[in-house]
Amino acid sequence: MTYPNPHQEWNPQPPGRELAFSGDVVPAPLPPTLALPVPMAPLPPVPVPVLVPQKSAGAAVVLELVLGLFGIFGIGNLYAGRVAAGLLLMVSFWGLFWVNFFLIFVVIGIVTMPLTWIAYLVVGPLLAARGVDQHNTRALGGFAR
Repeated sequence: MTYPNPHQEWNPQPPGRELAFSGDVVPAPLPPTLALPVPMAPLPPVPVPVLVPQKSAGAAVVLELVLGLFGIFGIGNLYAGRVAAGLLLMVSFWGLFWVNFFLIFVVIGIVTMPLTWIAYLVVGPLLAARGVDQHNTRALGGFAR
C-alpha cells in the first residue's frame, strides 16, 4: 500500500469533485444525461378514517323516560343526534298539554291529558333508540336505508 507524500501540496477541488493531491489524476465528471425525468402517475387518494364516538341506546331511552316523567320529552332524541325529532317532541307535547289543560274544563281533558303523556312516554324512547342505532350505523361506515 502506498501512502501520499505528506510534503506534497494539497489542492481542494470544487464541490462535487473528488479531492486529490497535486500530480494525481482526477477523473472527469460524468456528462449530464439528456433524458427527461419519468413522470409518476398520481397516487390514488387514501381514505382517512374518521372516528365518531358511538352512542348508547340505553342512555337515550333513560333520558327520554326519566325526563319524560317531568314532562320534558325529546332530550333522548337530541342525544341521538335527531335534533328535529327532539325539538318536535318538546314543542308538540307542550302544545298538546295546553290544549288538554283547556279541555279539562269540558271534562274530556281529564282523559286525553294522561293518554297524551303515556303516548309520549312510549313513542319518545322508541324514536331515541332508533336514532342511536342509525347514528351508530353511520359511525361504522354504512348508511342507514
